Amino acid sequence: MRPGNTPAAPGPPGASPRTPPPSIIRIAAAAWLGAAVLLAAAGVSFVVSARTQHQDSTALTMLGILVLALAALSAYSVLRLRAGKRSARETLTSIAAIGGFPLLFRGPALVAVGLVLLACAGLLWLPASNRFFRLRDPKKRGPKGSRPRT
Repeated sequence: MRPGNTPAAPGPPGASPRTPPPSIIRIAAAAWLGAAVLLAAAGVSFVVSARTQHQDSTALTMLGILVLALAALSAYSVLRLRAGKRSARETLTSIAAIGGFPLLFRGPALVAVGLVLLACAGLLWLPASNRFFRLRDPKKRGPKGSRPRT
């Protein structure tokens, strides 16, 4: 490639694809990684309990597999979150909403877990987080006349 024929950098002018994540994103990523580890431990616990109990073993095994899958999805989304992908923020927010709200009504220990999940999701939508995602993963907009009419 000749000098002067370098490809343009993606994103808005002045945005670097290597913009480091702000501290709020690093804190949220660390908290989500911890939540993923706890989810994985709970999933393993459900599967082990299913193997040692003879009552509701199929239900516990399926619940354990579901929780392990959520843990894996959370960990994968944390990696994408640090890269600035909007879809990771939306995935983690969905996990927090679907898992966090029901935990608020399941006793004091689980209320704390639900609050942590919802607080972690809240960190992903603060103004500093929004700026980071706007720089790293700008929304794609079509031509002006291509918007659907309502």
